[in-house]
Amino acid sequence: MTTRKQAARDRKRRVHGWESEPVEGDEPAEATKSGGPRKPTVGRASGSSGSSSSSGGGGKASAARSGGRPLYRDGEVIVFGRQRVQRPTWRRTLIRTAVFLPVMFIVIHFLFSSSEMTPRDELVLLVGYAVVTIGVMHLTETWRYNRLDRQLEAQGASRKRR
Repeated sequence: MTTRKQAARDRKRRVHGWESEPVEGDEPAEATKSGGPRKPTVGRASGSSGSSSSSGGGGKASAARSGGRPLYRDGEVIVFGRQRVQRPTWRRTLIRTAVFLPVMFIVIHFLFSSSEMTPRDELVLLVGYAVVTIGVMHLTETWRYNRLDRQLEAQGASRKRR
């Protein structure tokens, strides 16, 4: 019978991808000195991923592809573990860029303070960064949403085959 503390520790290890490995007699002495659980080197989906995928649907194979995180759709939002990935919009991209640009202005101002740049030159450089930032942010958000959407479709197709 496990105690509450042991059960909580086991849940934490499963969530963070930690696994305890059995100690065998033929291992070197330095491997047995650490004694504690070791983090897997290749992916997190080995071992206890089946229990974490039961909340989100899908079998061990779909949990292995998503790193042990549940992947499902909640309306237009794709839920990937604890992350809620919304459909990308230009409005959200512009808001994120508006938050990022004052920080970028401060960096440009202090980084190029020793050069002969005028405030107008700094502003032109900032506008150039803004255009690039808007495009890259929207492109990466769209790429991530579409990738998770394809994973959901593949997960649904594998369920239909069963």
